[in-house]
Amino acid sequence: MNYQKLIDFSVHPSDLNRFENQWRGLQEYIIDKKLDGVELLIGYDSPSEEIPKEIIKSVHLPFWVTWLDVWRKGGAAANYYFPNVPAEQLQFCCGGENAGEMIATQKKLWEYASKLNPAHAVVHAAHVELEHAFTRDFTYKSTEVLASLAEMLNQTAQEFGNGEPPVPLAIENLWWPGLDFLFPAQADDFASRLEFSNWNLLLDTGHLMNTNIALRCEDEAIDFVLERVSRLSKDIQEKIKSLHLNLSLSGEYQTNQVMKGLPEGWAGLKDTDKYSTTRNHVLKIDQHLPFTSKRVKEIIYEIQPEIVIHEFITENMSEYSEKLDIQMNALR
Repeated sequence: MNYQKLIDFSVHPSDLNRFENQWRGLQEYIIDKKLDGVELLIGYDSPSEEIPKEIIKSVHLPFWVTWLDVWRKGGAAANYYFPNVPAEQLQFCCGGENAGEMIATQKKLWEYASKLNPAHAVVHAAHVELEHAFTRDFTYKSTEVLASLAEMLNQTAQEFGNGEPPVPLAIENLWWPGLDFLFPAQADDFASRLEFSNWNLLLDTGHLMNTNIALRCEDEAIDFVLERVSRLSKDIQEKIKSLHLNLSLSGEYQTNQVMKGLPEGWAGLKDTDKYSTTRNHVLKIDQHLPFTSKRVKEIIYEIQPEIVIHEFITENMSEYSEKLDIQMNALR
């Protein structure tokens, strides 16, 4: 079947510097690997004029991990969760000090994405607090997260003259409270709350696998994805237009970590150290491995995506190419 084949990339220097000629080097890589382009993670500045728009087929918006209390309670919550963050930097953490600033930040990001004329802009649909990434003792249920996310998206869309985002939003599942695709009625309810039409869904296969700590092999993981997708309503299935394609089998690690609880000495860590410790923990959960089994094609046939993004976490382009080649071979 025909679908666009993309790789993930970002505007961060750590990605750009992987190529000697930076953007030109990326273009040459796309051609060499017979790809259609990239999904580009943007930042909070207007996209550089140097970015070759012709290869940007998807944009990933910056995402806020802990935002729901700030949306509901404003400055008091922002000060509680981010006590040492200057006001002008709060947009990086949660969008701003209150709901109004969060909407303004989202509006700006949507406008930046639209400048690159992508098929869509990807939005994470989840909320988690740092400690809860370890303990799973979540403050909010998925239904609460999704209701508030719908409020934010609706109010941001109203900032535009026609009440529609300037670029289609592709709303992505995670394994934290939010859109996880585990309960069909929750996905249907979330969809019913969106008051604009310019949106679709993106299925991240690894994120879905992270919800099942019993998975131990690739066949089990593929079966799980297919089974969960089959349970979704027809309307939701038809809204899934794209895939973040990667494998994650972190169930054993997750099981052991929950038993351990918070890392030793957690309370005494500086905020920056808590973030880096949590990030390392999350990377062990969300493995971003390549599929090796030809059965991965069953997921493609079931979803019928318009876009497939090969999404891996690597140290360099040599490692990325190795993983990309493995997964592309599985899809042939």
